[in-house]
Amino acid sequence: MIGRALERWVAFQVLGKIERKPPQRADSSRGPARDWRYRAWIRTLPCAACGTNKRIEASHTGPHGLNQKASDYRCVPLCIEHHRTGKAALDRIGGERFERVFQIDLSGLVRRLNRIWFESRKLPW
Repeated sequence: MIGRALERWVAFQVLGKIERKPPQRADSSRGPARDWRYRAWIRTLPCAACGTNKRIEASHTGPHGLNQKASDYRCVPLCIEHHRTGKAALDRIGGERFERVFQIDLSGLVRRLNRIWFESRKLPW
């Protein structure tokens, strides 16, 4: 136990990084996985519908429960107009229709974003 803690401390001091554990799935009583760093990264990307870099939000896609959002790892970058306020906003017209209107495969986009995110988080050892 002490050895592992010392190893993590040295890694932090030398590399400026701490070991990241894989994202943990929340059990059914806690809800879906949350990661504020992932959502912040999503907001740095251009809108998947129009390509703008202004007023980007992390839009949750996928199954939603009773007043509960999908996992943060199901977010895609959308500007406020394409996420919530526009006539063809994802939250207004639903995922299937949004995909048809904008010719976007939301599930495929989520998989690509997840792959990029988790690949960039791998530690060198």
